[in-house]
Amino acid sequence: MNPNNFRYQLIIFVTICLLTLISQALAEPYPGYTLFSPNNGRNTYLANLNNTIVHSWTHTRSGGYSAYLLEDGHVLRPSNINNSVFNGGGATGGVQNADWNGTLVWDYTYSNSQHHSHHDIEPMPNGNVLLIAWELKTAAEARQAGYNRNVSIWPDHIVEVQPVGSTGGTIVWAWHAWNHLIQDYDATKDNYGVVGDHPELLDINMSGGGGPSGGDWMHTNGISYNPQLDQIVISSHTLNEVYVIDHSTTTEEAAGHTGGNSGMGGDILYRWGCPSNYDAPGSAYFHVVHCSVWIPEGLSGAGHIMAFNNREGMGTSIVAEIVPPSDSLGHYHIGQDSAFGPSAPIWTYTASGFYSNHLGGCQRLPNGNTLIAEATSGYLFEVNSSGVVQWSYARGGEISRALRYGLDYPGLAPLAVSDDVEILPNQMELSQNYPNPCNSSTTIQFHLLKDCEIKLVIHNILGKRIRVLESGTLAAGDHQTIWDSKDDLGEPVCSGIYFGVLKAGSGEKSIKIVLIK
Repeated sequence: MNPNNFRYQLIIFVTICLLTLISQALAEPYPGYTLFSPNNGRNTYLANLNNTIVHSWTHTRSGGYSAYLLEDGHVLRPSNINNSVFNGGGATGGVQNADWNGTLVWDYTYSNSQHHSHHDIEPMPNGNVLLIAWELKTAAEARQAGYNRNVSIWPDHIVEVQPVGSTGGTIVWAWHAWNHLIQDYDATKDNYGVVGDHPELLDINMSGGGGPSGGDWMHTNGISYNPQLDQIVISSHTLNEVYVIDHSTTTEEAAGHTGGNSGMGGDILYRWGCPSNYDAPGSAYFHVVHCSVWIPEGLSGAGHIMAFNNREGMGTSIVAEIVPPSDSLGHYHIGQDSAFGPSAPIWTYTASGFYSNHLGGCQRLPNGNTLIAEATSGYLFEVNSSGVVQWSYARGGEISRALRYGLDYPGLAPLAVSDDVEILPNQMELSQNYPNPCNSSTTIQFHLLKDCEIKLVIHNILGKRIRVLESGTLAAGDHQTIWDSKDDLGEPVCSGIYFGVLKAGSGEKSIKIVLIK
């Protein structure tokens, strides 16, 4: 090799490495407030980047799968209503809207013996709300549709509800998966056909199904609306796919195969995650998926789809960003091998110890970072595009989703007259422990910007205090301590996920510690 060429390539390599390190060093969390609602609880919280709760709502019913802060300062959330027919995981049955002060202004029920809403909702730009719901099909109806089991089934449907009064709602649009089925099991049925020739339809005999007798066939858990394309993306836990459908249709067109901007009615425009579901070649990418979301216009990756790949039973989860093969009008193109692309995500996040076997959330932020909810541990954190953690909050418990709202978001206007003035942590820095994962002891380092009273505590995944490592007034500067994987009584603790929580002044920062013995 020419020495000059080698030096030139070396200079380029070193420059790229330095720029990468500088960009990572200059990166920071997106300024704003994080909204979250603990699963199956009655509270919704708004936290600043000091991890201080600056506002909270107490609700009349439990819920917590998701919560949205509207531009008027209200919180919109699914709420739990008991139903003896539909009692699968994620069952809700209602939607509640509470104003900034917690006063309930809308309490809508979508639950009876024939249908029941579940999991996520989506507030629409027009003020309406999209709901995911089950509908009951008897064993006889299922057999007539070519189902190969003699049990009832709960296919999913989506309704768009226009709020009316304090408890009412008008369904202005609906889509039913039941209208878009195919099967190759029973040639005597009308929907009999070659599954591989119809990726726009759902094979009713795809594997899946939870709840009583496996009736919860799809277990759709995430829904997101793209106003530029007028399309909806949903994620299916049991079918391991994300699906895109056309929202520009009428309800009548959504029940058929023509009409709307796509010309395909309510048929599936795009699907990704498990090509064998439509007899296409390729291996499954998703192994339980949650929180399918469009990346909004104006953000890094706009128009792409993100989802939380739980990888149940595999020990490590992945947040994936995929680029659908579409044109500017939202028309999707299938590959020559009859499988929808891409062949792999354009961006992923994973890390040792990052795992939630169910639930999970993700959100792309305006600065290009990604907010992630590791649901089963209640660990919320933000990473930059290189996967470096910029902010974290070890809340504990179980938190399905979290959303960050920027400082200029209209719904935060009531905070302008509150006492919350500390937006960014300004008293401390807490580094990730090392080694991590650890098997006996691990070192925790932190930096104080001024003399202050601190407390450094180890908690378990349920939020129970395990060990107080530091407590008292410390001088400004660098500090470090070692946790020997023992509790306050000197007894060794078992393997698992723990959190190191540092409180200094009014601020709080946290790290996740993975202990493997």
